[in-house]
Amino acid sequence: MANLNKTINLCIFVSLIFIMILFPSSTWAGDGKSSVLLIFNNQADKYYNFKLDSIALQELHKKVDGIYTVYENPAYTEKYSSESHFGDDTKKLISLSSGVDADYIVYTELMPYRITENYNIIWHTKKAKATVGLCIIDKKNEKEIFKDVYALEVKGSTDHYFIGNPSMAKKSLRVTMFKVCEAISFHLPL
Repeated sequence: MANLNKTINLCIFVSLIFIMILFPSSTWAGDGKSSVLLIFNNQADKYYNFKLDSIALQELHKKVDGIYTVYENPAYTEKYSSESHFGDDTKKLISLSSGVDADYIVYTELMPYRITENYNIIWHTKKAKATVGLCIIDKKNEKEIFKDVYALEVKGSTDHYFIGNPSMAKKSLRVTMFKVCEAISFHLPL
């Protein structure tokens, strides 16, 4: 009887191994991931735009990679980058992404910075305010899921004369993107 149980268990084990080899786990689950088209539209118009783009896209990818199938196509980003689209209606945002079979669109737009400076005899203070608009769209059902604007300010002071605009802009963008990514986590369906 003990040998029969061992034989049955061995047959079940070998059968499971054989099934796992023939049908990988991704086909069992059907991959099950929703797809997302990531768009970052930089309207800040700074000479260091490529650094700002890099920071924003890095933060966005941290939030969606591995959880969603991500579509990111420079051609679509180019379509959006010609002008601000944050005030556009849902149908126009969807029409700009025709040809991509994504379930959702995550549209983020960096609006122009507000940078202020103060000087006195000893200190130089600079404030940079990054404003990022976030719009999450259900492309299949053509409806807006979430839309909001996030604006956060970072302040820097030094006893030297110079605080760089790029460093302040990057710091404020990182802080703002943290808030944007929290909203994506909360509002973007799985």
